[in-house]
Amino acid sequence: MSFKNAFKNLIAHFGIVWAVLLYLIICSAIIVGLSLPFILPIAGAFEKAGVFDGIGKAFTVLMGDGGWNGFWDGLFDVYEKIVGVFADGRMASLAMMFVILVVLIAFRFFFGLYEIPLATVLDGRMSCNANYGFGGKFISMLGVSVRFSLAKMPIMIATDAVTLGIVYGLTKLIGMNVILPFAVILVIIVMRAFRSSLTACWAPCVAGGMGVIKGFARSCEICFKRFGSIYSTYIIMWLLIVAFGLFITIFTLGVGLIVAFPFAMSILGYIGITVYYNKTGKRYYIDGAVFTPPMENVI
Repeated sequence: MSFKNAFKNLIAHFGIVWAVLLYLIICSAIIVGLSLPFILPIAGAFEKAGVFDGIGKAFTVLMGDGGWNGFWDGLFDVYEKIVGVFADGRMASLAMMFVILVVLIAFRFFFGLYEIPLATVLDGRMSCNANYGFGGKFISMLGVSVRFSLAKMPIMIATDAVTLGIVYGLTKLIGMNVILPFAVILVIIVMRAFRSSLTACWAPCVAGGMGVIKGFARSCEICFKRFGSIYSTYIIMWLLIVAFGLFITIFTLGVGLIVAFPFAMSILGYIGITVYYNKTGKRYYIDGAVFTPPMENVI
């Protein structure tokens, strides 16, 4: 029910996707600017070591007579070249600084600022059919968004660390073969669905006037009391997001990802606030019609 109602509302108010796209473009420009001092020297070292040529050769083998076995052998050669690059202490230090300063801190922080204004806009549309502007809410809610993004960052990092640990264990267990990518994708979906379930109602709670810490506690309470239905919703959602992303990447040569990313962020925002409304028994608008959640599901 949450997935269906969220999708209906997103299609009815598709303009939010373009607002999120603009936000992504601005944030991406900031992240790229912060990344250049780290990325350029590493990319130069990769070029000298033949990493990029190795990737090209691996795909050439895949399309030729080598098949998947030749492809994986080619990727393993690329992996060994990358390890050789980072054996250099300077390259290793640059990579570590890039991961800590850009990936773990800057990326998480800037790409977490959109959730509160998005939840506020969606809350207005669902509660009273109001049409708030994303840009205006982003500016007016910036202080709350900063606190929210900083509070969410440790949770994101912790779950990513667990995911990487499981993926590393699978790599050691399975080895470099055709099964590994599917196992890795499955692990990512399972972990993303768990994190999304845990934080589903966090932004809607904060957008509704609850404090950041109290909002997280309330989100966890709702999640664990209705874990089965919420988790299954997000499992389906992440499966569809991954499948849609792969389809778009293959059949549009990656161009379609320009719309796929903001669409995924918007639908996740809509699902979060729809789950919140459904589990708390709040009536809400679905494309102009009022929907009343079944009272047996209310927490």
